Amino acid sequence: MGVGLQVAGVFAGLQAAKAQARVYEAQAAAYNEQKEMAKIESSQMEAERRDLLRRQLASLGTSMSAQGVALGTSPSVLALADDEKKMAKADIDKIKLMGMANRRKYELGAAGARASASATRLGGFSKAAAGIYDIVSG
Repeated sequence: MGVGLQVAGVFAGLQAAKAQARVYEAQAAAYNEQKEMAKIESSQMEAERRDLLRRQLASLGTSMSAQGVALGTSPSVLALADDEKKMAKADIDKIKLMGMANRRKYELGAAGARASASATRLGGFSKAAAGIYDIVSG
C-alpha cells in the first residue's frame, strides 16, 4: 500500500506542476492582450493629438482670415503655426515612446510567465522522475 501512495503522490505532483504551468501560460496570454491594448491606446492618443493640431491650425487660419491677414503671408502667423507643429510633434513622439515602453513591459511579462511555465513543467517532470526512481529502487 505504501508504494501505491508513493505512485499517487508522484502523479499528483505532476498534475499540480501542469496546473501551475497552465496558470503561467494564462498569465502570458493576459500580458499579450495588455500589450495589444497598449498599442491600440497609443495609436488612439496619437490620432487625437494629430486631430487637435489640425483643429488648432484651422482655428489659427480662420482667426487670421477674419482679421484680413492673408494666410501664408504673415511671419507671426507662420511662426505660431510652426510652434504648434513642433509642440504636436514632441507630444506625438512622447506618446509613441510611452506606448513602446508599455508594450515592452508587457512583452517582458509574457516572456517571464512563459519561462516560469516551462520551469514549472520541467520541475514537475524531474520530481516525478525522482519519485519513480525512488519507488523502483526502494
